[in-house]
Amino acid sequence: MNNTFNINRFGKLLALDGRKYIRNFGITLAILCGLNLVLWLLTLIFGFTMPTFPRYLTIYMALLLGIILVPSKAFGDINLPREGVGYAMLPVSNLEKFFSYLLFCLLTPVVIYLGSWAVDSLLTLLPFGGFTHYIKHLGIGGVVKDFVVEMTELTDYNPIEEDFASYDSLMNMLGPNYNYNLILNIIFNTGLFMFGNLLFKTHKAGKTLAVMIGISYVLSMIMQLIVIGPLFHQLTENPEMFNSFETVTDFTTSTMSISNILHTILAIGLYVGLFFKLKTQKY
Repeated sequence: MNNTFNINRFGKLLALDGRKYIRNFGITLAILCGLNLVLWLLTLIFGFTMPTFPRYLTIYMALLLGIILVPSKAFGDINLPREGVGYAMLPVSNLEKFFSYLLFCLLTPVVIYLGSWAVDSLLTLLPFGGFTHYIKHLGIGGVVKDFVVEMTELTDYNPIEEDFASYDSLMNMLGPNYNYNLILNIIFNTGLFMFGNLLFKTHKAGKTLAVMIGISYVLSMIMQLIVIGPLFHQLTENPEMFNSFETVTDFTTSTMSISNILHTILAIGLYVGLFFKLKTQKY
């Protein structure tokens, strides 16, 4: 039964894990979804307008906190010597355990992302407070463009049409990479903290963060060897090549594509390792 999948058993496991999830993480989830309420209260108390961009950053920060906290808070006992024995003895397969664990941890950032946006939109509906513009886009490109428009209303800066044309051109070329990069980062970082939850017995989130910093450093070194080194050589040989908007855009697109490919390979390896770690967990 270790590697089989039965929909009825899986449904019962989801119900069991769901109850544990709500009990251990429900309050934290509600707090993370409502972080923008704090910003709204500040605008109400001090009487200023809060642009959409910092509100979007707060939503993204809540999403990251959810990724960091959910494995250890909702499933922190599944590898512990005493508490984890009951989890190990459940009459379900390792494959079913893996998908249930994965489902709850991956859905958490999605719920936080959409829930925070919904709370922000409801606060914007109110006739008082400092939320005067909706966050109309959940992609970073649209958020930045809306923020520029807001600034034109609040300041004397009026961007010329060429500014928007260049920006639109840039986002049309980079947009798919940005969106894929955001989704990939959520998947990769969620898997990393899920793996850390199984690997470490105590201080799970802190130790995983330390590992994450180390991995980021190694990846940055690899990127420098693959991309930055050859680029620096080209720049010293032909400095005027980077005066072209198209050249800079092509380089940025290529860099993001290489980074996405590398992270995709690492993410696949990470989830394969996560499954085998769950399968071979010792108590």
